[in-house]
Amino acid sequence: MAYGFVLVGGLSTRMGRDKALLPLGGVPMALLQAQKLERVCGHAAFVGKEPAPFAVFGYPFVPDQSAERAALHGLLAALAWSPEELAVVLAADVPRVPETLLAALLARLGASGAPAVVPTAAGHLQPLCAAWSRSALPALRLAVGAGDLSLRRVVEATRALVLSEEETALLPGFASGAFQNVNTPEEYRAAEEETD
Repeated sequence: MAYGFVLVGGLSTRMGRDKALLPLGGVPMALLQAQKLERVCGHAAFVGKEPAPFAVFGYPFVPDQSAERAALHGLLAALAWSPEELAVVLAADVPRVPETLLAALLARLGASGAPAVVPTAAGHLQPLCAAWSRSALPALRLAVGAGDLSLRRVVEATRALVLSEEETALLPGFASGAFQNVNTPEEYRAAEEETD
C-alpha cells in the first residue's frame, strides 16, 4: 500500500480565492484529487496550513508545520507523517492528471527503488505530481534546515529518478496539458468547460 497526499497550502493569489475549493463538475478540486489518490494508493490526506475548510471531506489533514508558504514544507510534512513507505504527492491545482498516470508513477517508484520518480513536462520537473519514498526524508530535512526551499534542487539532492519528457509522454494516461495548473480565473474557466 501507499499513501496519497494533496497539497492545499498555496495562497491562490492569482485566483483571488482558495483554488483548492473551487468546484469542477460540482466537486471541489482538492476533493477530486483526494478521491483519485485514494483509488490509486488506498489512502489519501490533505497537507497544508488551514484544516477547517477541508474537514467536511472526511480525509486526514496533515499540518505542514511552517509559517512559510513553500511546497517543500508540505512535501516534507507528508512524508514524515506517512505511515506508508511510498507516497504520491499531488498539488490540488493540477486536476487534469489522470489516475492511470499517478498509478504508473507509483509503479515505477516501487520497481526502481529510487527515493522519488519525478516526471518532466513542458520543460519543467513536476515534483508536485510525483511518487516519493520516505527514503527521501533526510535530503528534504537537510534542505529545509539550510533554508533551501527549491524543489528542483531537492529533487537533485535526493537522487530521484527523473523521467525525461519523452519517458513522461509514454506513461499510461499522459496527454498534453496533463500537468497544467489552474492558477487564474481564466484557467479555471477553461478547466470548467472541459468538465461540462
